[in-house]
Amino acid sequence: MSSTLRARLAALLLTVGLALLAPIAPATAAGPYAVGKRSYTFVDTSRPTSANGTYPGAPTRTLQTLLLYPAKGDPAGPVLDNAPALATSEDNRFPLIVFSHGFGASGPAYQPVLQQLVRRGYVVAAPTFPLSNGAAPGGARLVDYVNQPADVSFVLRSVLRVARHSADLRRSVSSRRIGAAGHSLGAITTLGVATNSCCVDRRIRAAVAWSGIELPFPGGSAFSGPTPPLMLVHGDADRTVPFAGSLSAYAQAPAPKALVRLLGAPHTPFGPPWGSVVTAATADWFDRWLKRDRGALDRLRTDANVSGVATVGVTTG
Repeated sequence: MSSTLRARLAALLLTVGLALLAPIAPATAAGPYAVGKRSYTFVDTSRPTSANGTYPGAPTRTLQTLLLYPAKGDPAGPVLDNAPALATSEDNRFPLIVFSHGFGASGPAYQPVLQQLVRRGYVVAAPTFPLSNGAAPGGARLVDYVNQPADVSFVLRSVLRVARHSADLRRSVSSRRIGAAGHSLGAITTLGVATNSCCVDRRIRAAVAWSGIELPFPGGSAFSGPTPPLMLVHGDADRTVPFAGSLSAYAQAPAPKALVRLLGAPHTPFGPPWGSVVTAATADWFDRWLKRDRGALDRLRTDANVSGVATVGVTTG
């Protein structure tokens, strides 16, 4: 990535947090569901956090993680702290998505967007990365993205461990229906953990990248092995990460794949008229590959083909 693009990415993405106020059986019906919220602190003792400016570093990596999940309660009501998770049968556990935030943001900054996925029947884990978040010691550090795919895998492992030992989450969170998603630097992270040989996590069965681009990861290459179904969502007026980044990834990705083009949308396309397209298309994609909903791609072609707002291309084989 050129120094010019890196500078533009760093400058604009620092404002993201403020800008965002074997086949398996079909999963539980689409909802809507009430949303519960819990927070966890996961510490990876196997990997260090690098020194950063005045920050001397640490021998571990700490990931504060927001967990949003379908809960008992009013589907139209507010998010409920520590609400009991909604129990399901063993074959109908809710899919788990690990969401990666953009540079200078945090996991909780995306809660207004992510809770829409939860209402559609997903559990979402949203970690805050140690050095790329807006409150990072020594200042947000862009180049730490190379460590973030391993963070995603660690958070995934940690959430599944927590769910196994929680009376209500154990009956709610699927350990097999796993997805990954992210925005901007988080989309780059998602492409790493889903498609790059450096750090691909084979537990991930579907991935969605919002406003992303492929960046290099040490010791790896993109799309050099099997990858999960991938959908790219990107505004064609993005002045931070060019739309061409998603075009390039789409061209290289094997089928099944999809590309949602948000017409005239900026880098953070979560407000009207694009926000509803982003969340609906993302849920449709995960519905198809994590819930085995055969009608989901038909919904995607409707939800992401909106005159003057969005178009979608889908390749299934």
